[in-house]
Amino acid sequence: MRADRKRARARKDAAEAVHTLADAGRIAGGTAVTSVSETVSDLSGSVASGVTDARRALASAIDPDPLPVRRAPWIIAVLVLTGIAAFAWSSLLRREKPADPGTPVSTTPPSESQIHGKPVGGGAADADR
Repeated sequence: MRADRKRARARKDAAEAVHTLADAGRIAGGTAVTSVSETVSDLSGSVASGVTDARRALASAIDPDPLPVRRAPWIIAVLVLTGIAAFAWSSLLRREKPADPGTPVSTTPPSESQIHGKPVGGGAADADR
């Protein structure tokens, strides 16, 4: 019976060894998967950042950033010029206009032809009558 016990014990030890080996394989596989996963994750992160950098470089080469437009000085200049123009127009419109003296009144009395106009019948054709 001793041989049967030795075989049984050997089977039991073999089963335990297989389970231990399986556990070791799982641990090693998990470690390997973890390290491969970390490596792949690091690699994908570096590839993603490289692709993002390349995309940004290409975008800046195709369409460069627009120059900043300084609108405030132009708006202030337009407002100041508008104020000056409004002040000038209001001062011109409020200014006293010189009175139009009109046609000066003559101090000499009008002549007979000026009062009655051109005499009728004083021409050469009227002399025959």
